[in-house]
This record gives sequence, structure tokens and C-alpha cells, in this order.
Amino acid sequence: MIIVAGSMSFDAADRADVLASLAEVTAASRRDAGCVEYWWAEDLEHPNTFSFYECWESKELLDAHLEQPHEAAFAERNLGRMTGATATMFDATALPPG
Repeated sequence: MIIVAGSMSFDAADRADVLASLAEVTAASRRDAGCVEYWWAEDLEHPNTFSFYECWESKELLDAHLEQPHEAAFAERNLGRMTGATATMFDATALPPG
């Protein structure tokens, strides 16, 4: 299982379009094969900074997700206007239920 976590920051003037973009990429990404979890949350102490958390069944399925058109569209729409970003990838072992 692969976990990706981090944050992206944007200028307040871009807020409405950023929120629309996050909603679009979230809906599309949650439909991708291998998606276990995918969400964004705004940092309460730093407005317009959005933390993200993704969990994928495998590195191969994450790689396939990253090749999807909605990921390219998200990057094209947002990378040039980010004011900061972080990301870390973890290889995790799922624990059995119970």
C-alpha cells in the first residue's frame, strides 16, 4: 500500500477556482482503480493551504493514476500558481482487521 501526503498553498485571489479544481480532481481520482483514500483539507491556521492524503493499493496503481488526464489537467491548472508545496510518499503494510 502506498500513501502520499502533503500540502499545496495558493494565493487568496485564486481560492474559488482552486476549490473547484480540488473538487474535480477528487471526484475523478476516487474513481481510479486502486484508490483506497483520497481527500483534501484546508489548514485552519493557514488559509488557502490545503493538505492532501492519498492511499493506493500499489505503486503501479498510483503510477497509473498519475498518468490519467484529470491529473494532467489538475497540474496544468494549478502548478504555476502554487505558492508552496510539500509531498511525501510512504510504503505501508496494511494491518489485518481486528
